[in-house]
Amino acid sequence: MTSAAATARVLGSFNHFVHRTALVVGASPLHEEVAAAGFRLVALDDATDAEAVVVGGHEGFDYRELRAATAAIRNGARLYATGRDAVFPTPEGPWPATGSILAAIETAGGRPAVVVGKPEPIVFGIARDALPGCERIGVVGDHLVSDVLGAKRAGLDAILVLTGVTSRAELAQAIVQPDLVLESLAAFVKGMRPSDP
Repeated sequence: MTSAAATARVLGSFNHFVHRTALVVGASPLHEEVAAAGFRLVALDDATDAEAVVVGGHEGFDYRELRAATAAIRNGARLYATGRDAVFPTPEGPWPATGSILAAIETAGGRPAVVVGKPEPIVFGIARDALPGCERIGVVGDHLVSDVLGAKRAGLDAILVLTGVTSRAELAQAIVQPDLVLESLAAFVKGMRPSDP
């Protein structure tokens, strides 16, 4: 379950869009998900035709997209986003994520977004619905807010891996604590394997 798929699913469930038109600011998978949810995607030059602006992170974000999103929102389009993380980890250090792009669009558009992805409960509810019969569900992630706080707000267990944006020093000062802390995702996978006889 990706944040793009969850956002498209939420948009598709709404019946208040008369023409089902959307301006998508994001990578091609987000465009595909929104189109598959039954929306006609509008070009940047036709932004004021959009009933929804959908924002996701992507490397190609530019002033032209910001200008189009601003025009659509100020013309009455509703604003949605796949997440609010400011950065994501890379081998070169943190890089700007969806939240950085969204901050520019919210500022220029003058309206806050409805965020579907983590840490909002919406995406965790969708994921929970996709796992019928599971009595205990845990979220594995590397971010204290998006993953740990999001999981706790949704009533799920939270497993923090320290290979992302959260350090032990930040963890020590955090108000909301995970249920389990592991050094890496590999340690999680190893811990999930059955023991040898």
